[in-house]
Amino acid sequence: MKRAGLPVLSLIGVPMRRAALCAVLLLCAASLVATGGTPALAQSNGPIVKPGDTRGTGFHPLSPLLRLFGVDNNRRTRLREQRPKQRIQPRQEPVKPVIVEVPKDADARVVLVVGGDLAKDLGEGLEATYSEVPSVRVDTLLFADEGLTTEMGGEIADRMQGVVQGRRVGAIVVLIGSADTRDFTLAGGAELQFRTEAWADAYGRRVEALLAAARRQRTPLVWVGLPPPKGRERRANFRYVTTLIKDRVEAANAIYVDVWDVFLDEEGGYTSFGPDVEGRRRRLRDNAGVGFTWPGKSKLAFFAEKAIARVLGSSGAFAFEGVEDDPNFVVLTGRIGSPETELAGAEDARNAPIADTPQYRLIVQGVMLPPASGRVDDFRLSAP
Repeated sequence: MKRAGLPVLSLIGVPMRRAALCAVLLLCAASLVATGGTPALAQSNGPIVKPGDTRGTGFHPLSPLLRLFGVDNNRRTRLREQRPKQRIQPRQEPVKPVIVEVPKDADARVVLVVGGDLAKDLGEGLEATYSEVPSVRVDTLLFADEGLTTEMGGEIADRMQGVVQGRRVGAIVVLIGSADTRDFTLAGGAELQFRTEAWADAYGRRVEALLAAARRQRTPLVWVGLPPPKGRERRANFRYVTTLIKDRVEAANAIYVDVWDVFLDEEGGYTSFGPDVEGRRRRLRDNAGVGFTWPGKSKLAFFAEKAIARVLGSSGAFAFEGVEDDPNFVVLTGRIGSPETELAGAEDARNAPIADTPQYRLIVQGVMLPPASGRVDDFRLSAP
């Protein structure tokens, strides 16, 4: 029985040894795939199998066996063939273009831009606006990092008046106040705290000093209000300052340009983006949230130019000068005689209502005229 069982055991052992060999080969193949095909190192730190030209060709000595057991040897090769992801480059906003001005006329009117850091942005925008208008030249009187509350604040009005004297200045454009949201010290040493009544009165006097300097030179003044900045607290402070300025400017019958809502979103919040002068969505504000990019400068100048046109005429053209005395020439567009908001006429104007006349009773006293029989305003019931 023992001898008879030996052949049976040997026959059974043969397939078992083959299965064991296949399992060992499979483990070796899996190890090679897991390590990327890198050969194991011997104790002498040298490779057991030296790499040959088969690297990178996709050839593997155990490829038939790997395919037999369903192992994908091309996985590493396909990973290498994947294209790297391209980085999304941020869209670059347009920078300031090269402005080429046409030669200016010898008697060209000057638009003088006065103010702090924001006035510099406005001046650049206006220079581009009037670059092709030979009758208008843009000059600037800038005070970097200064405002009406700084040490220089009390001298800005005198400096502006000195620049205007003896020059053909058609309009003064003021944009100032971004550096004024703080306490300031008067010439006598009095310290004024921001947002107090004393601060508001002193600040209002310095605004009025600028307005008076322009009035003494008989030069129209256009005051551009502050734009809304980034940050809720700073925006509230800017709003407080620009409200004080607006009240003083309008009380002096000067032209005030309100750009606050122009640079807000539809919900009244701050936004760095918005439509430019051509209606395209652009980044209008700089990273600090106070100044402007080039599209923002152009938009700021666009609204300022509309107010300047009330003084200088459309696009600064003075084609209608000298014709105001011609009774046969009616100026429908162009420059107006004065930016003031006073009504035409004087205290001794003619055609005033005479007392005890129907005109006087109707216009002055407000008494209705007696109805005339048969007229459309005769609402009396006729007798049956």
